[in-house]
Amino acid sequence: MTNDYKKSNSDYTLQRMLPAQWQSYRSIRLEALNTNPQVFGSNYEKEAGYDKQDWITLLQKDSRAIFALYHLNLLIGLSGVALKKEEESTAILFSSFIKVPYRGIGLSKLFYQARIDWARQKRCTSIVVSHRIGNELSKAANQHFGFKYSHSQEVMWPDGKLADELVYLLKL
Repeated sequence: MTNDYKKSNSDYTLQRMLPAQWQSYRSIRLEALNTNPQVFGSNYEKEAGYDKQDWITLLQKDSRAIFALYHLNLLIGLSGVALKKEEESTAILFSSFIKVPYRGIGLSKLFYQARIDWARQKRCTSIVVSHRIGNELSKAANQHFGFKYSHSQEVMWPDGKLADELVYLLKL
């Protein structure tokens, strides 16, 4: 596996994470789950229990990509995309996180572009993204890239609260 995606924007660099970077992935992912537990479909306790091989496996799969965002050499964010298991012509966006001091300056655009590019390379015909109701920043970001509201479903979130998950679709 090679790092087949690397993009720079002044002091910011986005690149696909490789299995050898599993410790960095683990660190930023656990920070994300600890910082904003209400917005993720998993939880800190579950993923803190993953062993080295679990983290490596997540980065090895060809059916998914995890992108790391760096400011100079500091890891400040991550985001993922995967082929939908039931329908590999559809990609699913997940796990977006940017450290608090770097939010609100347009960096999520780098994530969206990388994940859309990845889905196109995989010959996907559509991309799905979802968020918990009330996550207006996620909504604004996905709509900026042309995602359209599809539907909502009530789900039990990892923090134990029942709330709507809003689902959006982008046709490629």
